[in-house]
Formats: sequence, structure tokens, C-alpha cells
Amino acid sequence: MKYLLSLFVLALSLNASIYYAKVEPYETYSIKAASSGEVISVFKEAEGKVSNGGVLIQIDDFLNKKELKSSYKKLEILKRTMQLTEKNVKNSKEVERIREENYKKIKNLKTKSRTSKDAELINLINASNQVLSLENSLENLKASINDLEYKIASLEDSIRKKSIKINKGFLIYKIYITQGDFVNVGTPLVEAYDISKGKLTIYLSKEDVDKAKNSKIYINGKESNYAVDKIWKVVDTQNISSYRAEIVIPAPKRFSELLKIEFK
Repeated sequence: MKYLLSLFVLALSLNASIYYAKVEPYETYSIKAASSGEVISVFKEAEGKVSNGGVLIQIDDFLNKKELKSSYKKLEILKRTMQLTEKNVKNSKEVERIREENYKKIKNLKTKSRTSKDAELINLINASNQVLSLENSLENLKASINDLEYKIASLEDSIRKKSIKINKGFLIYKIYITQGDFVNVGTPLVEAYDISKGKLTIYLSKEDVDKAKNSKIYINGKESNYAVDKIWKVVDTQNISSYRAEIVIPAPKRFSELLKIEFK
């Protein structure tokens, strides 16, 4: 049917800059599942109606929310541990500083035995090793916090994507799933239309491409203030030797109506 309509439009297009096009929604959106899970609720009654912006489809997110809550608690613990470790590093550096000063005081004294000097040096090395160990623990904690924050962001994103909403004002044309279905990533869920504006698609002859850019557009014999919104620079793959063009119009009272388009 679509093919025959294209041939019909093409045949009419050859007649002195006169074209026919069906009024279509401005954009068509095919919503697919971004997360897998069981569909626990679907507002099937919304099919064929204009969206109010609420949740249309809910995919099971119970475990995601439970894991998110647990992850937030872990993050809180890790951050407290990091604060304590930072204090520990600061204190250990102070001990290291004191050990270093003590060693410097005695390392050149002839009155101190070799054993005493070695003992003080060992104390300094141990203090330095303690600082290094704590700093390493601190870096590991920071890495763990970064990983956990990424996990939390991923969980929040997954939870958000499991509550399927359609923009307010969009027409919910088709819902493809029912309650109890299990969906995988990529499973078609909803088809919706942006009906805030309309669109006319025509296929211009080569001779009419420039004319369409510079002429007045008449709709059903009446002059309009519309303009061609977009013209493809390559010929259409189905309508051979014709160039696809789109005219954006205000939202009509009725879509799918066939309109006569003239360029004068």
C-alpha cells in the first residue's frame, strides 16, 4: 500500500509543480527496552491516547533498588574509613618527622654507639613504611569509592530506564508488551508520535528543487506561509530521480489527511 501511494505521489508530482502528501506526525519514536526484566505493570488503556507524562510501563526494579540501598550504605562506610585513614596518615607523618629529627641528632654523634644509631634508623624506616602503607590504603579506598559511585550511577540509570515514560503531549500509538512479559535489552515497547507539529513529505522533480526553495506554497489551493524545511541532496532510493523534501506545519486537527501542495 505504501509503495502504491509513493507511485501515486510520484505520478502527480510530474504535473506542473503540484504534489500530494499525507499529513504525518512530526516525529515517530520507537521506544525499546534499555534494561532487561519482567514487566510488572502496563497502562494499556493509554494506547491511542495523548500521554500525560506519567509512567506507562514499569519493569521490575526491586533488586536494583535493594542493591542501590546497600551500595549507599557501603559508600557511607568507605567515606568514613577514608576520613579516619587520612587522619592516620597525618599522625603517622608526624611520627615519621619526629623519628627523622631524632636520627639526625644522633647519627653523627661519637658518643652514641652504632647499635643506638641503627636502632633509631630502624625506627625511622618503620615510621616511613607505616606512612607508605597508610597512603597505599588511602589510594585503594579512593579507588573503591570511585568504583562504588560508578556502580551507584549505573544502578540509578538502570532503575530510571525501567520506568518507561512518554513525553507529555505525545500520542501513544502502540504498546507492544503486556504485564508478565520478560523483556531483554532492545525489545520493542512502545511506538509514540510527536503530534505537536505536522509534516508533509513530498518527492520533488529535479526541475522543482530550486522552485520549492523560492516559491510560495499553496495548500489545497490556498496560499500559506509555510516553507520547505529540508530537501535531501541525493535522489530518493524508492522514488527514482526525485528528491525528498519536508514541509513542517502547525499541528493539524486531523492527521493522515491528503493535501494538495503547489509551488507558485
